[in-house]
Amino acid sequence: MNNQDWNFDKIPDSEGEVDTKTNLLARAYELNFNADDIPPPEESCIYLGDEHPIAARGNLTGIQGKQKAGKSAVVSALLGSVIRGNYVGEGDLFKFNWKGAASGAVIHFDTEQSPSDWHALVRRSIGRSGMNGTGERLVSIPAVTFTRGERLAILEGVLEREAQRLGKVDTVLVDGIADLCKSPNDEVESLELISKIHSLSHTYDCPILSVLHENPSSLEGKTRGHLGSELARKAFANLRIDKDPDTLISTIYGTDMRKRDLPKNQGFCFGWCDEVNMHTFKGREAGVKAAKRDAHKTAKEREYFEPIFDSNGTNGACPVLSVDSAFEVIRDKNGTGNAPQKDTLKKRMQRAEELGVLRKVERGGWRLNPNGTNGT
Repeated sequence: MNNQDWNFDKIPDSEGEVDTKTNLLARAYELNFNADDIPPPEESCIYLGDEHPIAARGNLTGIQGKQKAGKSAVVSALLGSVIRGNYVGEGDLFKFNWKGAASGAVIHFDTEQSPSDWHALVRRSIGRSGMNGTGERLVSIPAVTFTRGERLAILEGVLEREAQRLGKVDTVLVDGIADLCKSPNDEVESLELISKIHSLSHTYDCPILSVLHENPSSLEGKTRGHLGSELARKAFANLRIDKDPDTLISTIYGTDMRKRDLPKNQGFCFGWCDEVNMHTFKGREAGVKAAKRDAHKTAKEREYFEPIFDSNGTNGACPVLSVDSAFEVIRDKNGTGNAPQKDTLKKRMQRAEELGVLRKVERGGWRLNPNGTNGT
């Protein structure tokens, strides 16, 4: 029996009524394989850097991290990148960038923040975009006002209305997908929610990015319940945010990506900046780690040389010490037995110069740089 033998108008539903608009079998056969009907290629539209696609139309993206790891900062940077679209603008987007057409709706659905924090996040996103405003594309809903049972229906309604208004939807960002269900640990409910969200991304041909918390005790980045597991399985990309408790620098990376993994040692780092009162991009993980090592070395060398260059020990307000004079100071302070070899001391002074702790001012002489300078 071929497709033409089916009379879909005569197939009753469970109550014996004919409803051709919602007949699932008819809809399924409309999608039957046709060698001449080739779907358009998947459009990757949000990248991290120039080489890592993290969102594509018709697909899901998961964003995860522990509490206070910097997820809201990532949301603001992502939202800013989509608001900017193809325009050239100034603003710190953590190296997120949009590629492709940018004329559709941008939907931000927040279930996490207070009205004040939500409003500040959206304002910050606009600032990061470098644009004067959002035009007519952005719709941001503080869904914390509504119950869990109402939120998914509202999201569906917003998608339908915005697709009609602008002709297409470019991006949906759900900050707190677990708040669209009663329990992320309920397997049936979780699978149904992810299936529904995935279906919406196909229906409206847009990426849907969803933020989900990691379990506090998990070292492997396990997200909440069956919901997190199913999102990870279905997602085009899974981004993780880790925060270093010592430096307070957060790293964005992903090792479960459909297109190209982004190992943590190649991740993109950001941290708080008092000068601009928000998180800013700090560089790639390898560079940030190298800077941390250099900072540790610098602090160690400064701790070593400051007592040697102390004016009380050298009888000068801004002393200049050669290797020989520095050696004499060390010997006077520590005794002959604890004095280093002069060749060893010279190499250490040269390394301290490279780190910006010392500055060479004349042949064979160094001066201590004030704390906070780099010798340039």
